[in-house]
Amino acid sequence: MSGSAPTIESADVVVVGGGTAGLQAALQLAKTGRSVVVLERRAEGRSGARWCNGTSAWQFERAGLEPPKPPELRAHGGAAHMVSPTGRYRFTIVDSPVGDADMRLLVDRLRRDAEIAGVDIRWGVTDVELRRAHGRPTSIRATRGTEAVAISARLFVDAAGYQGVLRNQVPALAATCPDVAAEDLCSAQQLILAIDDEAGARHFLDEHGAVPGDAVIAVGVEGGYSTVNITVEASLDEVSVLTGTIPALGNATGPDLLKATRAAHPWMGRTIFGGGGSIPLRRVYDRFTAPGVALVGDAACQVFPGHGSGIGFGLLAGKVLAEATADADDPGSEAVLWRYQAAYLREFGATLAGYDAIRRMSTQLGPEGVEELFASGVFSAPLVRPGLAQEVGLLGARDTIAAIRALAARPAIARVVVPALAAMGTARAVYRAYPSTPSDRAFAAWRRTAERLLPRQDAG
Repeated sequence: MSGSAPTIESADVVVVGGGTAGLQAALQLAKTGRSVVVLERRAEGRSGARWCNGTSAWQFERAGLEPPKPPELRAHGGAAHMVSPTGRYRFTIVDSPVGDADMRLLVDRLRRDAEIAGVDIRWGVTDVELRRAHGRPTSIRATRGTEAVAISARLFVDAAGYQGVLRNQVPALAATCPDVAAEDLCSAQQLILAIDDEAGARHFLDEHGAVPGDAVIAVGVEGGYSTVNITVEASLDEVSVLTGTIPALGNATGPDLLKATRAAHPWMGRTIFGGGGSIPLRRVYDRFTAPGVALVGDAACQVFPGHGSGIGFGLLAGKVLAEATADADDPGSEAVLWRYQAAYLREFGATLAGYDAIRRMSTQLGPEGVEELFASGVFSAPLVRPGLAQEVGLLGARDTIAAIRALAARPAIARVVVPALAAMGTARAVYRAYPSTPSDRAFAAWRRTAERLLPRQDAG
């Protein structure tokens, strides 16, 4: 930026990113009495995801938000029919806990609520740069059209997505938050399509023992970690199609897989709306705060790796951040932001880390191993339903005994599956021990334990 120095405004908090995680953080912080400015690079009405995303009601409730209702809430309450890579094996989860939320409407709701709470949202802002004094960020400089923007604040929140905007400008975070490796990026696309041939849609449902409103979810179809999720909506007017893969492992992209799905189902018609992008699947960062800076959402890799949804856990981050800073004179102090980090990881870290282990397991198994897991009965409704709800669940005694017997008869997949399932239990103990206060020594010791007991995280 050139020219004369801009007039420096002031706020308590500056949030970079106006998607769901950023708007939620701004809203919750404003509710505690903070003055908050949001800087978003896109135009008004274009921020955040523009497709539908699977969420669970408990996440909204914990985040201090009303769960979505129609029309924001689309498909919900139907069954989920899980299908093996070849289609030979399947099982059904009755009353699926997942609700598809229209992200466009959710973003609009959060924007309206944030503005009512006094949040100043500025659209079309680029070239965001932190300015520091004594190692801590004190102001932010940016460009809005032809105007220079300068705002001083005590706390800066990076909600700008998995690549971050502020993260790499802070040495302490750059050292502990490596760029997401290509092997940990899911290529996803979700479209709402018109149904051109109702008879064709009904034939598809009949083939899978499904009814309108159910989801038919094929897994492992393009690499072990991949999905094609087709939900014919109850009205029989529209169908939701979601695809996800990891291209860096030699697989097709999510958009390519969706294109192939449409070609295989000519009853699917024109695109009504939707979109896609890259989703970080690696375990949540071990540290996502530094004096003056906090990360939320994809910027902190607060994404559910089991099926790649980052919406719910990003919303939770904004609420936990507001709770941790509510009574602080300095919301950006190291001790205050560590409270946010520790509270979040102690409450949700084990879930994110446990399902990271499951995600890596499915990648290692590949389609053939996933097929065998279906055949064994281990991959079953009791095991999968908590994952759809983005919660950690435990098998009952009878299901556990059956799983042990099935795996004992299949040592090849047992060598992959057993360590992953064990990691889910181990993660609980690891994250319960996360240091509650800032201490380089305690944090280093905790990281050594996590690296020893949980799957290794690759650097980007």
